[in-house]
Amino acid sequence: MAHATLSGSWSGAYRYPGDAVPETVFNVQIEEVGGGFTGAMQEPSLLRPNLEPVASAEIEGVRSGGEVSFAKFYDGSGGMAHVVHYQGTADAALTRIDGRWNIPGDWSGTFFMTRDDAGAEAQAEERAKETIGVQSP
Repeated sequence: MAHATLSGSWSGAYRYPGDAVPETVFNVQIEEVGGGFTGAMQEPSLLRPNLEPVASAEIEGVRSGGEVSFAKFYDGSGGMAHVVHYQGTADAALTRIDGRWNIPGDWSGTFFMTRDDAGAEAQAEERAKETIGVQSP
């Protein structure tokens, strides 16, 4: 099912060059309006787990068609307070984004994220059709 915006729950992972650090998984809740979006992200604190087990960040970005770019601003939790830049491409249904992250002057890697609520939205639409007596093709 195609989506009109990135709004919703997503999960994904990012990788470091040469797998210098284990792949890090994350969850993010996104709200997109008019091509701009914000969100709240959480991930395990793999680099400094002794400080806090979870690192949180806010994201701000833009989407133009399938091109997605955003900045992740860590809030200091998990010992992280830097900014990471993400550039990616969304599939036509806006259910998956693949791309690269980078910390200018430091390092970069790859990431992907997939929509968590895609199935739930499709199921809700099916139930609504059944309720009003519409048959699926």
